[in-house]
Amino acid sequence: STLTSFCLFTLELRTLGMVSNTASYLRLWALSLAHTELATVFWEKAMLTTINSGSPIAIVAGYAIFAGVTFAVLIVMDVLECFLHALR
Repeated sequence: STLTSFCLFTLELRTLGMVSNTASYLRLWALSLAHTELATVFWEKAMLTTINSGSPIAIVAGYAIFAGVTFAVLIVMDVLECFLHALR
């Protein structure tokens, strides 16, 4: 009875650990995918719009906005990713 109880406890602990690790890595993967999609949207909205306008001033301003927003999102996403990884 004790051996059976110990085996079931170990199996349950290992299964829950595996499911928890899988969910954690899926969250990290989803965060990475969200960053990729955000970068694409920022490129399309900030840079392509200003490049199509043809104005050099608009292109420089668009690049500044694109670089600033992308940098801010990178920092926030990386901090969030490190935080989630530390919670594991």
